[in-house]
Amino acid sequence: MESAAQRFAFVLVRPKYAGNVGAAARALKNMGFSDLRLVEAKVGLAGRREARLFAAHAADLLDRAKTYARLDEALADCALAVGTTCRSGFYRRAARSMRELAAELAAEGSGARTAFIFGPEDHGLSNSDLMHCQQLATIPAAPAYGSLNLAQAVLLTAYELFLAGAQPVEVPAAAARASAAEVSAMLKRLGQALLRIGFLSEDNRKHIMLCLRELFGRSRMTAHELSILNGVASQLLWCADGGFATLRAKAQAGKRLR
Repeated sequence: MESAAQRFAFVLVRPKYAGNVGAAARALKNMGFSDLRLVEAKVGLAGRREARLFAAHAADLLDRAKTYARLDEALADCALAVGTTCRSGFYRRAARSMRELAAELAAEGSGARTAFIFGPEDHGLSNSDLMHCQQLATIPAAPAYGSLNLAQAVLLTAYELFLAGAQPVEVPAAAARASAAEVSAMLKRLGQALLRIGFLSEDNRKHIMLCLRELFGRSRMTAHELSILNGVASQLLWCADGGFATLRAKAQAGKRLR
């Protein structure tokens, strides 16, 4: 058994300032969370003292923070990846209120791990980063200045999860959900198949695959469902490579197709 708080990971992508990393660690400890992950961190040895000063009594979280070279590596054990954004645009149009999403995740009661992803201080998550996310969340703020400091965004996210009921309570072991990495691999395979059969073109490929990613992100698919979709993608690729002619010949001969 693990506590509900252990089901949530907080991933900082390319953080630029050591003080923000330390303040984020303090925010997590304030709200009862401890899984801090850093991707392509720009904070070197010189910044460690500053990070520990801002972390105050959460220096132990800094010591246990995991570092990764790539975002997909940081998400390998997560069933759901939630990107945070304050910007608008086609790739961010489906962003939901952090409060709404936190309540939904807390009510789900699943043991599956969820990652909340935060971008660098100057530009936030890039469109390429968002390709690793199944859902997007935003923290409402005044239109005149909606961009939050990195540590503030981490604090408010952790606070919403805490209020929604994610403070430590015993929950069942992790459900058999497909991981974010497995879903991304399936989507890559499916995208290749749809391109080969002419459903996708290079002009509309990114837009449609984003829609599919959002669809599968909402579904929170199980490992069995993922296996079915991988099978569909493999069959499409086989048909595109000449398998359709084999199927047609079998049908004309009255043979079973499978």
